[in-house]
Amino acid sequence: MTRTLRSRPEDRLARVVLDQCLGVRRGETVTVETWNHTLPWARAFVLEALRRGCEPTLVVEDEEAFFRSLAQSASRTVPSAPAALAEASDAYVYFPGPEQFPRLLGLSTEELEAVVGRHGPGWWRAARRAGLRAARLAVAGATPTAAARFGVDPDAWQRELVQGSLVSPDRLARSAGRLVRRLHRAHQVRVRHPNGTDITFELLRAPPVIEDGRVDRADRRAGRLWTQIPTGVVAVPLAPGVAEGVWESNRETYDRFSDPPVAHGARFTFHRGRLTEYSFTQGGAAFDRAYLRGGRGRELPGALTFGVNPAISRAPEVGEIAAGTVGLLLGGNRSLGGRNPSRFAYLTTLGDAKVDLDGEPFLEEGTLVPRARDSKSTGASVE
Repeated sequence: MTRTLRSRPEDRLARVVLDQCLGVRRGETVTVETWNHTLPWARAFVLEALRRGCEPTLVVEDEEAFFRSLAQSASRTVPSAPAALAEASDAYVYFPGPEQFPRLLGLSTEELEAVVGRHGPGWWRAARRAGLRAARLAVAGATPTAAARFGVDPDAWQRELVQGSLVSPDRLARSAGRLVRRLHRAHQVRVRHPNGTDITFELLRAPPVIEDGRVDRADRRAGRLWTQIPTGVVAVPLAPGVAEGVWESNRETYDRFSDPPVAHGARFTFHRGRLTEYSFTQGGAAFDRAYLRGGRGRELPGALTFGVNPAISRAPEVGEIAAGTVGLLLGGNRSLGGRNPSRFAYLTTLGDAKVDLDGEPFLEEGTLVPRARDSKSTGASVE
């Protein structure tokens, strides 16, 4: 009797990311950077890189040593990834940490950003010079500690992230392409939902940004060296000074470093393109604090996002990629081709919305509506 061995999730993930997302080739150098808690995942990537004839390097940030160095540093200098790692690599995979992130809650905003970002200006300069292709694996965040803070099941969260990560970039690109073909010609967007959402935006004349899980030459030319895994989203920057109406999210907003870490029912009222009123059903205190110190540009809607990943539903921290959802980014949008340089950014998400483009139906409860003039279309989900 022959027994077929099922491959482990970490092995399948390594194959998809190194092959389809980063396109690593024989002879290339692959750096895998990880914290202690994701070593089993990182090892799978090292083995897959070896199998593909690459030269892998495994870099481990020891969590206890990290916290000790942070406590002993008089200047509270946050350790970051060496630029030499980027300079010497063709492809780069990062499993973010630390697992015991509540120990970071006493840090200043700048110090916390340095830990979360991990890769400083020197690293980025080296990465651009090297033409690096990099991926950040969200599965690293689905730990028991984070799940307890969010009030979710850690195993279910991890399974959903893995399934979302295994959706091929080709499939995500096809779904995104169906949206982009309509969005890039549109001028005005109206979003409605029975929960009271009824708001109109104007799109900025800039190409929509597609995140399909690949880092190709076009991405690198635009300065996008990283992809998050899982992903699957289209983002379109908004024109300033135009938004009018009410937006109310019906999906949770998660931020592990906020207190409270979960927010519900964000309701934003816009007049003449600016946020004039806001409220939350639950968890708005964290938004209050961030918004008050947000500075100029915080009150402007920055972008709309459209999720296309069919394997993601309500997984924490990746809600904007769930197929059929629409997200509203408040604040800075320069990274998406917009004009608002504000460092404040807050994303809320709405599921099952009705969206019109220039008065023509576009999405109906998360499903792409065929154009009336296209007699061959029979309707297609954004999956």
